[in-house]
Amino acid sequence: MSYQHIRVSQTGPVGAEVSGVDLSRPLAADERSEIHRAWLEHHVLFFREQNLTPAAQAVFAANFGELDVYPFMKALDSHPNVIPIIKEPDAKTNFGGGWHTDTSYLTEPPKATLLYAVEVPDEGGDTLFADASAAYDELSSGMKDLLDGLLGVYSAKIVHGQSGAYANEKTKTDLGDAYGGDAETAEREVEHPIIRTHPETGRKSIYASLAHTFAIKNMTPEESRPIIDYLARQVTKPEHVTQFKWTPGALAMWDNRCLFHKARNDYHGKRRHMHRVIVKGDRPF
Repeated sequence: MSYQHIRVSQTGPVGAEVSGVDLSRPLAADERSEIHRAWLEHHVLFFREQNLTPAAQAVFAANFGELDVYPFMKALDSHPNVIPIIKEPDAKTNFGGGWHTDTSYLTEPPKATLLYAVEVPDEGGDTLFADASAAYDELSSGMKDLLDGLLGVYSAKIVHGQSGAYANEKTKTDLGDAYGGDAETAEREVEHPIIRTHPETGRKSIYASLAHTFAIKNMTPEESRPIIDYLARQVTKPEHVTQFKWTPGALAMWDNRCLFHKARNDYHGKRRHMHRVIVKGDRPF
């Protein structure tokens, strides 16, 4: 696709770097339209050398929909829609360290996440992104027939629940003082398709993840796990994955409706400080 107001360069199997735009200022309608078009085409966009206050990050995100709040971490005092994600040098556990699509355990998960690098280590701390649409396209017709129509039981309990991955006090300490959580939300279950359809492009993608899909409806977790495991491996094949190296002032904007991501935890002894904003989405179908 051609662009008149921005420059777009594909970065790997999924994603593109966008240059020629200053996200700290109000965008013209043509700029917003081209960024949105590039986002739908590439699933994740990377903008480097930006200078964004929390308010400016939120204003940019609001170009693409109503802002949402995250139920398990405290927002900045200066802005209710911006949460700090900080890993201190002495922490061992990182936030978002397993493959997932953001908050798929909500009734209406966010369509977009925008993550901004305030402070990053000189080595490590990259984020991996995986194309769940390309992964679905590669499935056999028989597997597509098997999966289409299946509902998953999605829940935050796997990570945030009473016996979840973040349940023990050591992990909570590692994740910082801002880590909190709504116990009722953590244990709640919702049903979404295992294979979801993108409401804007019409493409199908794998939506089940090990982090958030507790089971497949009408199956036990034990019966469901081989299918969920297989889909996780399918999404995260190397040919579907792009690794993004963060630099100070970089912003990534990704589409949770067709993309998985994972934050690497390979920078022990160093500090990483990010600001995160999410944009409301619709119920998956």
